[in-house]
Amino acid sequence: MKKKTLLPVFFLFSITTLIAQRSSFIYAISSPENQTNWVNIQMLNAKKGEVVQTVFDPSTQKKSVVDFSTNTTFARIANSREPYPTSTMVAAAAYDGKNQQFFFIPMRIPELRWADVRQPASPNFYTLRSPVLSTLNLNDPANHITRMVIGGDKYGYALTNDGNHLFRFTTGKEPVITDLGNLVDAAENNSVSIHSQCSSWGGDMVAGTDGNLFVISHNKHVFKFDPDERIATFMGTIKGLPDGFHVNGSAADQDGRVILSCSFGNQPYYYLDLEILDAKMAFSKDQYINASDLASANLALRPAINKGQYITGNSPFAATNQKIAMYPNPVTENRFQLNFEETGIGVHHIQVMDLSGKILLNKTVTINGPGQYEGVELQSSISKGLYLVKVVNSASKTVYTSKFIVQ
Repeated sequence: MKKKTLLPVFFLFSITTLIAQRSSFIYAISSPENQTNWVNIQMLNAKKGEVVQTVFDPSTQKKSVVDFSTNTTFARIANSREPYPTSTMVAAAAYDGKNQQFFFIPMRIPELRWADVRQPASPNFYTLRSPVLSTLNLNDPANHITRMVIGGDKYGYALTNDGNHLFRFTTGKEPVITDLGNLVDAAENNSVSIHSQCSSWGGDMVAGTDGNLFVISHNKHVFKFDPDERIATFMGTIKGLPDGFHVNGSAADQDGRVILSCSFGNQPYYYLDLEILDAKMAFSKDQYINASDLASANLALRPAINKGQYITGNSPFAATNQKIAMYPNPVTENRFQLNFEETGIGVHHIQVMDLSGKILLNKTVTINGPGQYEGVELQSSISKGLYLVKVVNSASKTVYTSKFIVQ
């Protein structure tokens, strides 16, 4: 009897985990127009390709970095490139939507850094000095970490140019970094190797709903691998990209589509179809960015074919809301946040209800623009279980509903 009651809860947990990841925002490591200095962090609207928030710009923001292990702060030194967070430039980043942490590894610095972006206009930066990363000779371009993503298993993954070091790191309160070792070419790859500088260095990674990670190289080659097995299978070369477009950033949008960026040349964005490896322009020629990396909390939509970890059938994103995102879900500390991504401005009411429809909490908030975060505190006496959250606008129209679990 216990197994029968546990199965629906696990299934619901799988659904809510995917829902919690979905967001219509993408983060970008970018360079000012006509420059090649990838030190800015920007938040993009993935539906339109527009910049909606500058998270960090060293020319206007003086940000320090806190050593996570010692809790000591490095203040920025005048006329020095160090130690502001992105000073040596960044080519690899990943976003953990559950904990609202934007991770990156600076070029030539053996540290995992992250920005707490719960308030994206004023982030706090942290760094973790890692003996695992320190084993690399970071003056060798083969060891530069240029690909990074948060997988469907909630671990972060980072990959060196040469594919000989796949790092896995935990997210949340205290990251732990592990070197899983090298990727291995699948037998059917023939002469195309994940280790080849000509075909396979650079680019970025995205994570799929099938559990695989996908390497999209600078020169438009695509590989897939299961991070537990680390066997890289060559899928083919992307078609439809112009000659001047080299892939530097990739991230999944709110519908599970893969968006590509180039780090120079003021190129537009492209959508990549991972099934047929065909690229088509996204948005318009007027929407472009010189981005060395893209990162989102979304998974690229793929058939659920392994490990039974993901929902089969229709897109797991189909039943979710498009304008407001909730996290974390499950709720573990009697508190969650709503990100009002594209909701209209004005007075809104956040309601928490039990499954019978009884209102347990009613909070009134005023939304002033896109990207606003609102925290919701639950009573400490609330029981573990399944609840509903609803957002009603000033016209008494429901603009968001979602189930969530209190653990």
